[in-house]
Amino acid sequence: MKLIEKYIIKQLATSSFLLITLIISVFALSKSVQLIELSINRGLPFSFFLKLIMFSLPTIIPIILPIVISLSILFTYTRMRNDSELIIMESAGISFKELIRPVILFGILLSIISFIFTLNISSSSNKNFKILLYTIKNKYSTSLLEEGTFNTIGKNYTIFIKKRDNNGKLENVFIHDSSDKNKPTTLIAEKGSLIDSDSFTKILLENGTQHFFSNENKKLSVLYFEKYLINISDNSKSSFKRNWKSPSERNLNELLNPDLSNGDDKNNLQAFKAEFVQRFALPINIITFSFLIVSFIVSQKFSRIEKLNTNLNVLFLIIIQKSFFILCSNIAIKNINLELVNFLPSILSLCLGFYILNRNNYI
Repeated sequence: MKLIEKYIIKQLATSSFLLITLIISVFALSKSVQLIELSINRGLPFSFFLKLIMFSLPTIIPIILPIVISLSILFTYTRMRNDSELIIMESAGISFKELIRPVILFGILLSIISFIFTLNISSSSNKNFKILLYTIKNKYSTSLLEEGTFNTIGKNYTIFIKKRDNNGKLENVFIHDSSDKNKPTTLIAEKGSLIDSDSFTKILLENGTQHFFSNENKKLSVLYFEKYLINISDNSKSSFKRNWKSPSERNLNELLNPDLSNGDDKNNLQAFKAEFVQRFALPINIITFSFLIVSFIVSQKFSRIEKLNTNLNVLFLIIIQKSFFILCSNIAIKNINLELVNFLPSILSLCLGFYILNRNNYI
């Protein structure tokens, strides 16, 4: 590898690292805004916040890498052209192939990293993310209860609390229990206490009434109680097993061999095929997208007046590339036997790149 190629790759790597760090920081900040109040004031362990961030990253990294390398190429080659470095290189007899080769090499490196994520890490991270959300929903569901609003816990409970403190003491509690479809129950109590453990989440109500309507005798009955213990969690092991695994949670073998006896699997065969193809299409996009961007930038004649227009055109090209990929992904999921459409953005980027080079007599 020539010294100039090493120099360009170093510039690309620096820009990419800064962009990835910035995107991850913004992503983590957006998550922290949602969860920091739960961690500090509601007793939700702060480790859950960190785990949610870590389990989310493997999913977004392969998606943002094509954008990251495209922006890195824009920043690097625009700076080199403005500093007359590209002009000096071209005057010294350096060919276009030598200018584009560092981008291809760096793109291949990022593609390998992306393949590692899409083929191995992302699916397991998505699965762990879902398990963690399930744990929060069941074990720490009462930590998510907000004052003055109707909170839905699972499918069966709607809870209203006028006031609560950090110790789990509640005032003026309203609970609607629809677990028994034939006899829904409404509980109203002056006070309550949260009881959490590894196996259940319960609320101890004090000084209240139980209202229920019986379909058999068509009567509304009211029972008065001093204390009433209600279990609002469902932590049975079979409960989570019944949850259907989405395509993003499955490894390649599970995508290729769905359970045809399962109705959900049978109805989502096209989604499995599209997800399988997309895991190969995403890393390839890194190489093809970067090839188109660098072909466009290097083919532009140097002009300080047109510099802004060139940068805007490159940004517009990046947006069009990513939007077209999203469009193709949706088409692949919704239309039978069109999963290979996921490769269309890469093919189009290659064709446009070679067209630009041929038009400018680089090939």
